[in-house]
Amino acid sequence: MTDILSIINSGNGNIRLEVTGEDLLHFSNQLIRKTKEEMATAAKSSRTEIYLTKEEVKQLCGVCDTTLWHWNKRDYLKPVKIGSKLRYRLSDIKKLLGEQSH
Repeated sequence: MTDILSIINSGNGNIRLEVTGEDLLHFSNQLIRKTKEEMATAAKSSRTEIYLTKEEVKQLCGVCDTTLWHWNKRDYLKPVKIGSKLRYRLSDIKKLLGEQSH
């Protein structure tokens, strides 16, 4: 049985394949398995992530609204949108505060 994913990932430019139904079924199962693993990893990391409001970030960092706006525009600290609300990742804040202490 041919491993289509390996052939595609080998990066040989244009390829032409002749595959069986069994090969296609195996390929689709590989894609589904890989997607499930990636989704599980993403879900796990989002469950462990803590999100802060703008007010919490301002208090924690000792900054004002204008500073947060400037940080966002300069890609220094970007909020994420959760539903219709903007939140800041605690991990991003820790990284930011760690960089400032060096």
